[in-house]
Amino acid sequence: MTTTLIDTLHLNGRGVISLIGAGGKTRLMFCLAKELAASGKTVLTTTTTKIFMPVPDQSPITIVESGVDELVKTSKSFLNQYSHFSAGSKQDVTTGKLIGFTPDIINQLCQADLFDWILVEADGARRKPLKSTASHEPVIPEVTTHLILVTGLDAVGNLLDENHVHRAKLFSNNTGLPLGKTIDEHTIAASIAIEIKKAKTLSHPLFNTVFLNKADTPDRMASGQKIAELLQTNKNINQIIITSKNS
Repeated sequence: MTTTLIDTLHLNGRGVISLIGAGGKTRLMFCLAKELAASGKTVLTTTTTKIFMPVPDQSPITIVESGVDELVKTSKSFLNQYSHFSAGSKQDVTTGKLIGFTPDIINQLCQADLFDWILVEADGARRKPLKSTASHEPVIPEVTTHLILVTGLDAVGNLLDENHVHRAKLFSNNTGLPLGKTIDEHTIAASIAIEIKKAKTLSHPLFNTVFLNKADTPDRMASGQKIAELLQTNKNINQIIITSKNS
């Protein structure tokens, strides 16, 4: 029997999922939304930062409302037709990206009790496989019940620079790996430990998952297993998942 993402991530009942890190957050968010909706749950996908405007195979419709009252009203209407859709506060006229909501708005949406699950992309990584967060990041709502930190295993073996790591200098300061040196499993594990500890203090989620993504070759799978071994005693992490982007 095929194991679903819902089962793997222990998504029982209702809650708020915040996705942080780099290397596949958006794809994972919409995959989760599709599974949850198919299981009979009502689902909202959104962000506290910016995401590309969802396309129809990701989300059947996207609501753009800046105020929480109008957002709740519009959501109630669309829930009569759709079990899953997306929402943001406005669209960036320059980039076309969907700008999300403040954590306070997410908290109010949760209290409105419209959705079984609210999925929030709570971090931006400029499409890089790794990142370190600045002081104002990640932007995690207090109501988060499940935290998922995504990391792209395609970073292993590449150089520590802005081509491969968002905020490369900060990553260097955090891990001790000099700029221009090769990224290995130890430095990725060190960065994950720092980021998951920081994120946990922002919302106190019930369940924390590290999602090691893009294990698409035997070498990357081996790297994922090594990172998992390095983090296996970390008390801030409830589970570690190694997956390919095609799985």
